[in-house]
Amino acid sequence: MSEHPRIPRDGTDTGAGEALRRLLAEPTISIPDAARLLGIGRSTVYAAVKSGEVPAIRVGHRVRIPSTWIREALRVDDEPDIGTR
Repeated sequence: MSEHPRIPRDGTDTGAGEALRRLLAEPTISIPDAARLLGIGRSTVYAAVKSGEVPAIRVGHRVRIPSTWIREALRVDDEPDIGTR
């Protein structure tokens, strides 16, 4: 069983950029995306969901995290301030 790739501390992971895009565009995100954005492992996110520390929506075998919860936890604005100077 291979472990998921971790985000390098220098911020060079392009997966994190895609995860951030999905966070801002979609109502829920996957466990791997949540792990990338929070800087923790997938198993840690699953454990936090199981303990109730992280809210989740379960549909069948899928587990999704509400984007609003991640945005609030990371204090990410819903609408980036682009070119309003």
